[in-house]
Amino acid sequence: MFLAATIQTKILNFLPLVFTYVFFGLALISALRGMRMLSKRYRMKHEGLHASCVVCHKKMDGTASYFPVFSYTGANGQLFDIMGEEPYESEAEALKAHRPPVYADERPDAAQELSSGLMFVRPLLLMLLGCVFLGCMVLAMSLLPE
Repeated sequence: MFLAATIQTKILNFLPLVFTYVFFGLALISALRGMRMLSKRYRMKHEGLHASCVVCHKKMDGTASYFPVFSYTGANGQLFDIMGEEPYESEAEALKAHRPPVYADERPDAAQELSSGLMFVRPLLLMLLGCVFLGCMVLAMSLLPE
């Protein structure tokens, strides 16, 4: 009887520590994911699509032209690749190329049907959820035995 009570007390003293680490991990993951999503959407809206890779086209006279390839994920999750039309002299120049989002699927707010202003709501909600998890972590820390 005494052994069972001791084990139960040790488990109850250990649970707040486990909850502290779990809530800290959840807070960190949701806050970082929200920040990443927010910066990606902001960058996409203001800078457009960046070249992800390059296609080399060799001519008969031995010179090479490099065409940038722009990759993006559509609203339904399909991966699209669009080859740029303007040739570049070097691979480094082609990788620096970017173009504005033209098609509806390329826009960062493509999945939002109501308004393009709502595209920043989901990342902000994720960061708010991270703050809630931090509050739960502080509460779990206050329950730790001394």
